[in-house]
This record gives sequence, C-alpha cells and structure tokens, in this order.
Amino acid sequence: MPIENDLFQKSSCVARLFGKKSRKEAVLSASETYFQEIFNRNPVAMVVSDLSGQIVFANLQANRLLGYEASELIGASIEQLTPEDARGKHEAQRANFNRHPVARKMAGRELNARRKDGQVFPAEIGLVPLNFGDDAFILASIVDLAERHWMEAEIHRRANELDLLYRLSLTLAGGEDLYHALRAFVSELKKIIAIDAFHIGLYNPETDVFSYTLFLNLEEDLRPPARKLHEKPGLALEIIANKKTLYLEDIQDPQTRRDHHILVIVEAPIRAYLGIPLISGERVIGVMSVQACQPSAYTQEQIRLLETIATQVVITIEKSALLEQLQQELSDRQQLIAELENKNAELERFTYTVSHDLKSPLVTISGYLGFLEQSAAQGNMERFKKDKARIENSVIRMQAMLNELLELSRIGRILNESEHIPFENLVQEATELVRGRLDGKKVIIYSHPDFPAVYGDKARLIEVLQNLLDNAVKYMGAQARPRIEVGHQRTPEGQTVFFVRDNGMGIAPEHHERVFGLFNKLDSSTEGTGIGLALVKRIVELHGGKIWVESEAGKGATFYFTLPSAERL
Repeated sequence: MPIENDLFQKSSCVARLFGKKSRKEAVLSASETYFQEIFNRNPVAMVVSDLSGQIVFANLQANRLLGYEASELIGASIEQLTPEDARGKHEAQRANFNRHPVARKMAGRELNARRKDGQVFPAEIGLVPLNFGDDAFILASIVDLAERHWMEAEIHRRANELDLLYRLSLTLAGGEDLYHALRAFVSELKKIIAIDAFHIGLYNPETDVFSYTLFLNLEEDLRPPARKLHEKPGLALEIIANKKTLYLEDIQDPQTRRDHHILVIVEAPIRAYLGIPLISGERVIGVMSVQACQPSAYTQEQIRLLETIATQVVITIEKSALLEQLQQELSDRQQLIAELENKNAELERFTYTVSHDLKSPLVTISGYLGFLEQSAAQGNMERFKKDKARIENSVIRMQAMLNELLELSRIGRILNESEHIPFENLVQEATELVRGRLDGKKVIIYSHPDFPAVYGDKARLIEVLQNLLDNAVKYMGAQARPRIEVGHQRTPEGQTVFFVRDNGMGIAPEHHERVFGLFNKLDSSTEGTGIGLALVKRIVELHGGKIWVESEAGKGATFYFTLPSAERL
C-alpha cells in the first residue's frame, strides 16, 4: 500500500525535488537540503520516477552505480536503465504496477540493470509507491549483485576443492594397487579442472629410464614405452633437473617451442601443459603432468591445488614402492614398516584436516550468507557490510590455512643441500627474524655459549628456531619480566639436546602432544593458524631428530629437540 511519511507531508521540499514549485521555498530551504542529504547519504542506489516512467530524482549512489553525472538522469525514461531487449516488457510491467501499486521487497527479485556505457549487471530491485497529494511516484531501490555472485561462486569453488581433496585422500588411501588408485583419482580431478591428458611418469636416475605408470590421453588409456631421458629428454627432463613446476600456457606458441624441448609422445591437439615434479626427500622420483586442449587452461590457484595433490600422489607411490621393497629386503623390514606407518599417518592427518579443520571457515561463511539476505531485504547496508567483511575474513583465513598446509606438504619434497652449521649462527639469524616481536613485548633472550655445530638444511633449521621463538613470545602472557633461553645439554649417552625455554603461560600436560598437531591452538585469540609447531616437528623429524615439550600450566614451557651433529656426513 502507498507509503505516507510525515517528513514528506510536512516539507514542500519533496514537491521541489520532483520538479514542482513550492510556495514556501525560502522558508523551507533548510528542510529541502536535509531531505536531499538523507537520500544522497543512503548507501543504496535510489531512483524516483513518475507514472509515465520519467525520472524525477536519482541519489548520488544511483549516479555512481549507473555511471551518470549528477542530475544527468533527471527527465530520462526509466526504461533507459533496463537492457534494450527488455524495455518493451518493462513498460508493460510498469503499467501493471501503476494499476496495482504495492510495495515489493527486494529480496529474491533478481533482474538486470543497464549502465550508461551499455554494461548490463545483475541487480536486486525493490519498488515502493509514493503519493504526495495528487501526485504519484515510484521509488526504485537498486542493489548490484555482481559482487555477491562472485563471492558465492568463490565459496562454491573452494568448497569443491576441499571436498575433492577429502575424496582424493580416501581414494589414494583405499589400499588399491597404484594404477587403479591413480585412475580413480583422475576421474575425481576432472570434475573441477580441465583435463584432456594426464600422465604420471616415474624416473630411475641410475638407469636414466622414464616410464609411465599412468598415461591418459583424450579418454584413451595408453601404455607408451619407457625411454632414456638423456636420449629423448622432452619436458620431463627439464622438470626433473630443475625440481620446479613447469607451466606452458600454449605449447603451440612458436616462442615456447624455441625455448623448450617438446617431445610428442602421442598426437593430440594439446595446448596448455602443466608438469609438477614428484619429489621424495631430496630426490625427484617422477613427473605428474596435466594437459588441456585450450590454451591458458589453469589458474595459479589450480596449480597450487595440483601441487598439493602431487604430494598425495608421492605418498601413494612411496607406499606402493615400500610394500614391494619389504618383500625383497627382509633385513630392512622394521625400518620400512616404520616409514610406511609414518606415511600413512601423515596421509590420515591430511585427510582429517581437510574434512574437519578446513571446513570450519565454510560453516561461518554459510551462516553469514543467510544474514546477508536478511540485511539486503531490510536495506540494512551497515550490517550487510559487516557480514560481508566476516565472510571475506573467513575466505582469507581458509586461503591462509591452505597455503600453510601446502608449505607443510613441501617440507620433505623440497630441501636445500645439507651443510655444517655453527648452531649459534642459526640462533642469531632466527633471533633477528623475530626481533620486532621480541622488542615489542620487551622480551629478554639469553643464548648459551659454546654451541656444537650441526649438519642439515640451514634455511629449514632457522625456520625451526624462528617458530619456537615466535611461539614463546606469542604465549608469554602477562609475564612482568618475559625471558627466553636458548641452550643445549648433554644426555648420559653423550647426545646433544637443544632447547628453547620461556617463562610464559605454560602448557598443561594433557596438551603436550596436541600442540604439534595441524591447526591446533591452545589460545584461539592469538594470531596465526596453529601450524607452526607442526612445521617444526616435520623439519626436525626429516633431519632424523625428535622434538618434545616439558611444561606445566602457568610455569613456562621448554621445547627440547635433537639434530644430527656436524660429525655425521
């Protein structure tokens, strides 16, 4: 039903707004200014037209959204704001609305609007009839839905990726033989990524033989013969030699063909090529290749997803290889079984993380999507923006978690060359990396003298100390005299044990194992995703050491760890 507003009735500025002269202009100019300020400050685009469809008013937000200058819309037809092919239909709908002028809510009424430059965009439009004396008008509220559609599509895409990772983890951990596990894996992958060819080749550096475990080409399952890479290198040798992902947006491009040695195994109209090294420890064991018939088929986010998946493929391949080796080398049975169990445990932790921890931001996103609809329906743009910000924060947090999970997966696949390192050098460099945080909380750091040298990956070992120092500062609590001690001690067996000790909040004994898990945070209010100690544990174990914590709540914490000494070559 028509809306009657006391402000409109009492101020003749409404009449002036719609192009009619007021008898009391001088007296009510202040009211007019106030009325226009209300409209122009409204974050929703608002356009007022008369019953003939002539626009009599548009606020600042409407001009910005539709691409017009101030007052440029005044006198234009409302059909000018609709797509050209819909104008006849719109005139009929407007005539029908004039016969039955009833306010219509914006929620759920998705239409298309047209900007001055001809660009058409999805919009949610609400209509309200206005009566001022004998004059009737229509107030249209316009909300651009393009950003909301993008956000919903992005959420849907990320949900599909997480679901894919979960199903792939189950597929690869299912106990099938390597060929059938990888075959099922490709079927799942094709649901969200363009794949016209998929190859997994394994490389034996001792014999220089590169053989295909799986070779799918345009839905055809082939078995190309093995080849010696240095005789017929192709892109595989380039990837293995560089230990880096290679993405060629168009292998038919003449410059690309000049820069890379492209070997055609099977004739196919392939354009985009992506090759990812399969790295186990410090050794490249093969290449995973994804290809498409259209150029530029893969985005950077899809490449990162495929690199994460390549890690699972490596784990599956290693598991298969270890099982075969167990049958051949009985003397190494216990060592191989332990390694296999570690790989399976890592795969299970990865599956749990994808199915549980990484889905929690999606729950937040899903909940606030409902609030967005309510806010839009009520025209409450302040709450709309707050809910939108919460969704964006959840998306950003989910991306951070995926990135850190990818970083965790890379540890063990990509290691720098080991070297002899004075441990005090590691302490100094790690301390400088967290200097800002230490100084910000006035933490005193004490380092023992006469550290022994160690043997390992310098960059990764600095990362160990950096994370331990950063963790100590983060959980220092309200300690009046914060202090961190970095030291070492000898066991009765003569082994050196390094430690980082703080006098902060401490950790209750029941949480000692939990702190090394993925995304586990004892205090949810602290920054970060909770993956730092998981990274530390992974790096230490890859160096052949171990790490543990001794602590009580309120009495500080000491993280102990062992590393290979410089005497080990």
